[in-house]
Amino acid sequence: MKNLLLFLTFGLILKGDQVDEMEELILNHESLIIHPEKLYKDGGIWLTETQNIPFTGRVEIYTERDKENKILECTIVDGRKHGIFIQYLNMSKELPGIIGLYMMDEKEGGWATTEPVDGWQKSPINMMTIPLKSTYISYRDGLRDGVVRISDLLSGRYDNDKKSGIWYFFMDTANKDLWTVKHEYEEDVLIDSECRELIKGGVFDMDCDTYNMKYPGSEYILRQLDPKLRQVYEEDLLNRFVIKDVNGMDVEIIVDEFLDHINYYHKRKISIHKERGYSFNINDDLRTLLINQRKD
Repeated sequence: MKNLLLFLTFGLILKGDQVDEMEELILNHESLIIHPEKLYKDGGIWLTETQNIPFTGRVEIYTERDKENKILECTIVDGRKHGIFIQYLNMSKELPGIIGLYMMDEKEGGWATTEPVDGWQKSPINMMTIPLKSTYISYRDGLRDGVVRISDLLSGRYDNDKKSGIWYFFMDTANKDLWTVKHEYEEDVLIDSECRELIKGGVFDMDCDTYNMKYPGSEYILRQLDPKLRQVYEEDLLNRFVIKDVNGMDVEIIVDEFLDHINYYHKRKISIHKERGYSFNINDDLRTLLINQRKD
C-alpha cells in the first residue's frame, strides 16, 4: 500500500494546496548545497543569508559541492519564485520530480509530479525498473483550477480550488480504460457516487459501501489532493502495518480495513487476496498477526 502514501508530506499550506517546495527541501535536507549562496525565508520572502535582503537571481541546489547531482532549480525575483520551477526525481533522498510555473510565488498553469507507484523503496533495487506515476494539476492564481489527472488512476477537475463535476477512478489495473468509481461534486461536496465491478469482461453495478470494502483505494488517492483529508490520513498512521506479499515485497496496509476485508471475503482458512497489483497469502498466521497488531 506504499502507493497509497504517495504522497508527499506537505509542509506549509500557503494557498489551496500550494506549498513552497524549496523551503520544504531546505528544511528537511540541511546538508544540501545552495548556489549561488545560502538563502532563508522570512515573511514569505527569500532573503540572502549574508546581507538579509530579498534575493534576485537563479537558484540551483545540489547534493554535493561538485555540482554533479542537481536536485532543484528556479528563478527568484525580489524574494519570490518567478518562472519555471524544477525539482528532479531523486530516489536516494526520496524526492519526487516536480515541474511547473510560478508567477510571483503563485502556481500557474499545469504542474506535474512524478514519483514511484509503490512508494520509496528502502532496500537496494534497480532504479531503472521502478514504475512511476504522474500527477497533473492545473492552477490559476495559485489555486487548483481545471484538470487533475493521476496516471491511470484518476481523472477530474477543480473549479476555484474546489472539486467540481464528475471524477472518475480507474481502480482495476487490468482494465485501465474502464472506470470503477464515479464521484460527482458540487463546490467540493460529494453529491453522488456510482461504483461498478469488472469481472471477466463484464461490467456490474455495485453498492459503493460494498465496493469500498472489497476494493479499497479511491479514498487514498483523494488524500494526496485534499488537505482536509490529510488529517484523517495522519490519524490512520497508528493503524498502519507492513506485511509482505507473495513476492516478498513490503506493502503497507491499514490493519482494521484489511482485517475487515479478509474476514468478510476470505472466510476459508487459506486463500489468495489481490488488491492494487499485490497478492497476499491469507492464512491463520496472517490473521493472528493482524489481530495482535490491532490489539497493540
